[in-house]
Amino acid sequence: MTSAQSIADTLGRRLAWWGGGSVVGGLALAASSSERVRAFGLQSAGWGAIDLAIAGIGAVRSKPVTSPSLRRTLWINTALDVGYVAGGAHLMYHRPSFGGRLTRDQSWGHGAAVVVQGAALLVLDAAHARQLESH
Repeated sequence: MTSAQSIADTLGRRLAWWGGGSVVGGLALAASSSERVRAFGLQSAGWGAIDLAIAGIGAVRSKPVTSPSLRRTLWINTALDVGYVAGGAHLMYHRPSFGGRLTRDQSWGHGAAVVVQGAALLVLDAAHARQLESH
């Protein structure tokens, strides 16, 4: 197994754990009577489900991972993660209603969850990209 494949496998396992925890925790929070907490939970569960899907696709991938390809993907994802954090912070600060579809509290809750999810992915992606740089 190449070092890139080993790093990809480790990242996949960590993403699966984060995704699973986000789904379970998010669904528990979604039962809250607080609009903020419920929105945070729903957003977290949605991101967790996507993380689990990505980890699952990576786990069954038959083509071996190469260092250049994985490095490029992780650095692109790291840049996107910064965008997610900024977008979530925007929702928290400005609290848009999206044409009356969200309350200010729901907008804050969704934004906070996006910040948390984006920050976690930023740490995962950047740490594994840096690990590749050292190989």
